[in-house]
Amino acid sequence: MPTILETFLKIDMRKVFRNLTYAFVFAALAMNIGASWAAYRHTPLREAASRSLMAANSRFFYDSGLVEPVPVFMLKIAMSLGADPDAAVRAEGLAAFALSALLTLFILRKRFGELAGGIGTLVFAANPYAGYYAALGGSHLYALLFLLLFWYFFDAPEKTFRGAALAGVAGGLACLCRLDASLVLLGAAVFTAAYRGRAFNLKAAGLALGLAAVLVLPYLAYQRVVSGNMFYAQELSLRSWANLDQYGYTSRGPLPAGPLSFAGFLLRGGAAGAFQSATSGLGRALAYEIPRTLYYNIFMVLVFLGAYWAFMRKKDQLLVFFFASLVPVLPLAAVKQIPSTGGIELRYYLCTLWSLCALAGLGFQETLSWAETRIVAWSALQAGGLAGKKSGK
Repeated sequence: MPTILETFLKIDMRKVFRNLTYAFVFAALAMNIGASWAAYRHTPLREAASRSLMAANSRFFYDSGLVEPVPVFMLKIAMSLGADPDAAVRAEGLAAFALSALLTLFILRKRFGELAGGIGTLVFAANPYAGYYAALGGSHLYALLFLLLFWYFFDAPEKTFRGAALAGVAGGLACLCRLDASLVLLGAAVFTAAYRGRAFNLKAAGLALGLAAVLVLPYLAYQRVVSGNMFYAQELSLRSWANLDQYGYTSRGPLPAGPLSFAGFLLRGGAAGAFQSATSGLGRALAYEIPRTLYYNIFMVLVFLGAYWAFMRKKDQLLVFFFASLVPVLPLAAVKQIPSTGGIELRYYLCTLWSLCALAGLGFQETLSWAETRIVAWSALQAGGLAGKKSGK
């Protein structure tokens, strides 16, 4: 009859730890969603405040008012089924968060390992900021969900027509959640091409980005027909950002109105001002906002370890996603949207937050694997030394 010790030694501890991690992932996700619903169920909506009005007035998919169509269309479906608009906005936001967490688990497990998937998803699922913005129906989480799908197919080891097409569809839907997601797509393509060099499949990338553009063009064309400007809603938003940056919240005089082009926004302070704004915004984001998005600062240790192992193990995809996620944020990062602390709301960093969580999972897995290797090597060395002493006697 086997002893207790023999039975214990036969246990697959990695499998036990993996199952415990998955249990914690689903528990953390359920608790975060439940707590966010309970705490923010009656918090006034901000970004999504007018979404129900736009959904009620829209006639077809691309007719979504002054915002991108996917979140509006999803709410319109819920309202057509008799759902309360306010509750539906929040429920759909939390559903997008839950789907993003499950997709995170799938992607990280498949590409980087079971332990990286479990820990990375746990860090993301337990993040209070993700739950908060999900409960307010933020469109950033909608965009993140489709960006993850885009990145999964776009960065697949083997490029196929089907994979490139699926990447294109997912990328197009991400842009139809938030048009600035197009900058993440372009950033991912450029950075991937830079680090892969000749191994980069230009045809597959062109197909994916081209298909994404085809899906987005009707929305831009509709804005052109209705408002006379393909980027009317987005340029109105840029005007608001420029006014906020120059005049703050306290100006009582008439402010500049009308759309402001992307180039006009970047160069509002001249070329030197654009460079200063980008560098100061990047410095502030890296030093303050990005670490803050993790909420639990201890995870930054795992993020740094993950970045190290991503470089050492040639798993640069996570670093590519991290830098690509910063592209749409940098033009805004230096704006003092938050009067008390400066900087912009953390919801703009939710895509970057995901890459931090993924790096934390990779850092935990690879560091544990390194420690196991060192312990095994040390044990073998000690056993060899002991055997040598006995044979010498």
